[in-house]
Amino acid sequence: MTALPNDRPFYLLNEGKIQANLARIQEVKDATGCNVLMALKAFAHYQTFPLLAQTLDGCTASSLHEARLAHEYFPGHHHAYSPAYSPRDFPEWTDYSQTFTANSLQQVAFLQNLPTKHNLEIGLRINPLQREASNPLYDPSSPQSRLGVIAKHLKSQWPKGVTGLHMHNLCENDSHSLERTIESIERDAPFALEACEWINLGGGHMISQHDYDLDHLIQLIDHLQKTYSLRVILEPGAAIVWEAGSLHAHVLDIVAQDEVATALLDISITAHMPDCIEMPYTPQVREGRITNKGCRYRLGGNSCLAGDFVGDYHFEHGLFIGDEVIFLDMAHYTTVKTHFFNGLHHPSVYLQHTDGSYTCLKTFDYTDYQSRL
Repeated sequence: MTALPNDRPFYLLNEGKIQANLARIQEVKDATGCNVLMALKAFAHYQTFPLLAQTLDGCTASSLHEARLAHEYFPGHHHAYSPAYSPRDFPEWTDYSQTFTANSLQQVAFLQNLPTKHNLEIGLRINPLQREASNPLYDPSSPQSRLGVIAKHLKSQWPKGVTGLHMHNLCENDSHSLERTIESIERDAPFALEACEWINLGGGHMISQHDYDLDHLIQLIDHLQKTYSLRVILEPGAAIVWEAGSLHAHVLDIVAQDEVATALLDISITAHMPDCIEMPYTPQVREGRITNKGCRYRLGGNSCLAGDFVGDYHFEHGLFIGDEVIFLDMAHYTTVKTHFFNGLHHPSVYLQHTDGSYTCLKTFDYTDYQSRL
């Protein structure tokens, strides 16, 4: 039986929680008949694809490598979206994906003129100019955004041969953000809804959160299907593995400077938890609290970067060298973003099954670091 390491950092994925997230998504599929794709940019552990494929209809890839991974390990229909497709990636990419979303009218022409043996389904991404994401880094709906065509620039004429409409402006938002976005498209681009066969509502739908209004989402999907005869597609990423992973680190030393005690961990926040810096956000820690109760520690990484720390936490009983520190919700946009800065030991990846057993999905060693240089 596989045992978890007690002297190395590791990610731990939870099969039961993934199943619970998929069950929420299945409710929406059963009620509407919509298609749901896995956005590989958020999570791409192909070892879990057999589980995901029991509910999801395929994948959305944003690069040739993602497309190939989906083709090799995930059954179903595969979509592709890239801000700009590189000619060097074709015709190989057309062997992996069936539906391609273009980011501009020039890219529509590029896809339509490809010398390929495949009959490609082509969609166009529009910018609804509906700003719902709280962080500008994740907001593609500004008038200056490079992502998608602004509807009014189409002059009420949908490009010939384009059968799908794609939009993506949400980031961990609720169904009411989606409703406002749909209303903006109906107001500014009704001709697009009337001309298309399908609409991809992108990701950022936090379906897995306990307070997400599934009934409202179902109503919105039904509205699009019945009013415009559209096939509706969702491509959540984070919602699939929401709260389904943790990062386990260990205290190597405790350094006290100017009344701040820093617990040095055997991970790097910048290398192994990069979304905490990009988003930014402060993750929850098991048995640690962002309050004023207990012993305060700054949790720091073991790299040479001065700013390699995640924040200050309070622990009721204090921390000691050798203690384990567990960061929660470390599956989505985490393992796909990690890197090998400073050559630190890269966390292994384990999967906890519903029967309590563990499987090691991936380990890393010197050759992984060396091969990237």
